Amino acid sequence: MGISEIIVIVAAVAIVGFLWWFFFGPKTARNAQLVGGVQEVDVTVKGGYSPDVIRVTEGIPLRLRFDRQESGDCTSRVVFSDFGASKALPAFGTATLEFTPDKIGEFDFACGMNMIHGTLIVEPSDGSTSSTEAGGREVAAAVGVGPSTESTVVTERVEFRVSNMSCASCVVNIESVLNELPGVDRVDVSFGTERATVDFDPTQITPTELESAVADAGYRLVPRTAPGSPDTEDTEAAERRAEIRDLSRRVALGAALATPVMLAVMAADLFAASWVPEFMLNPWFQLALITPVMFYSGWPIHRTGWLTLRHRAADMNSLITIGTMAAFGYSLLVTLVPSAVPEQVRAVYYEAVGVIITLILLGRLFEVRAKAGTGEAIRKLIGLQAKTATLIRDGAEVEVPVDDLVPGDVVLVRPGEKVPVDGVIVEGRSTLDESMVTGESIPVTKETGDTVIGATLNQTGAFRFEATNVGADTMLSQIITLVEQAQGSKAPIQRLADLVSSYFVPAVMAIAVATFAVWFTVGPEPALTLSLVAAVAVLIIACPCA
Repeated sequence: MGISEIIVIVAAVAIVGFLWWFFFGPKTARNAQLVGGVQEVDVTVKGGYSPDVIRVTEGIPLRLRFDRQESGDCTSRVVFSDFGASKALPAFGTATLEFTPDKIGEFDFACGMNMIHGTLIVEPSDGSTSSTEAGGREVAAAVGVGPSTESTVVTERVEFRVSNMSCASCVVNIESVLNELPGVDRVDVSFGTERATVDFDPTQITPTELESAVADAGYRLVPRTAPGSPDTEDTEAAERRAEIRDLSRRVALGAALATPVMLAVMAADLFAASWVPEFMLNPWFQLALITPVMFYSGWPIHRTGWLTLRHRAADMNSLITIGTMAAFGYSLLVTLVPSAVPEQVRAVYYEAVGVIITLILLGRLFEVRAKAGTGEAIRKLIGLQAKTATLIRDGAEVEVPVDDLVPGDVVLVRPGEKVPVDGVIVEGRSTLDESMVTGESIPVTKETGDTVIGATLNQTGAFRFEATNVGADTMLSQIITLVEQAQGSKAPIQRLADLVSSYFVPAVMAIAVATFAVWFTVGPEPALTLSLVAAVAVLIIACPCA
């Protein structure tokens, strides 16, 4: 065993020992300081909490000042679940959380994703400090510090369409970026519908700032100003078609350039085919064909992958980017300076780079086409709505857009027309097809005093009704809203999958590093080259799993 192998082994043992000490070693508790009747502790957040064990006294208001010196990942929110307290922590900023520890014992606190942990030790108060505690409670009450976890604020909700998501890890990354912003109260991102719902404090942050923060992470937010409306659905359908066209061009170019290289290499290597033209196996020819695939077809992957890594996160794009960059870089080295690599491993991997990028993009194209169908149900429901209504105004019949109706308007419905909004019949009698709501095709007889539902079809007679629910209050609008919420909501198992995926990609990168170390230490010669090939293989093989 040479000196280089010994260095690698010693470094690996040292790193493992450090990690064991960092996560499982003994920890010293920090005692809170009583200032003005309030217990105060300053906590630094950088890869964890420092201090991560805090000792306080029961019954005295507690003020925790968090100084967050990082961005991304899960430390964007701290949660004290046993006390019902939580706080969003801005990146490279400070935030204060105040509550009164009213229970004795050791309680866990953690980041929003339950990955980084700390301990709050609450000890009973003794008699000698009772007067101090009483004074502290009085001062705390005077300054507004008490059991309330956060001041009451009026939040607003905004919906976005999300672009450039490729896997479940993207959901975690986007939620982490948004949760770390000041004023953000709740974030819910759905990979299936490519939508994000954000509850925020408008006095601290604006939707434009939310869009900018996510753009820096490699994704794009487009506000859904009127969810469920025909204009919104048409706009999103047009954007989806544009995305499909763009992906189709990139896949077509990748397939056209990578397929000849792949077939030539497979025929020569696997079947020793003599009919393969020599120029098809020339590294310079393969470089010329695969370079556009690498940097044009694969640009959306590489851009998102590097931006995600810059924010100390990782997703499938990161794996593909690192793996293909390593393979392309190694092949480029062999092409430009072949003498730098031992003769027995002077193989190039351009065909692997081209095929991987093309297949990943092809899968993404299929995925986008499938997602395009998720909005079809909404569009069909919207298509059931009547566009105009016959309004009775001063005894005259006036045709107006449905959006102009208000509660109390009297509307005329003739045979064969759709009921424009919900209401109650005031004159006339008819039969209506309510299968849109009930699923039952048998017509229902309606007369004066009966309720009619918007978008149902009038069949036999004419009647007049008084509008009661219009716009977003109609039953059809509420059905559309429920369908959108169902498409965008997450089951608990989905949140678990998002959490697992956030661990998966970093774990694969760690395994790739370990693979390099093992091959370098005990593998055959040339150790460096084979170690690199093995590490790249781990990254590339894991890409579909991400």
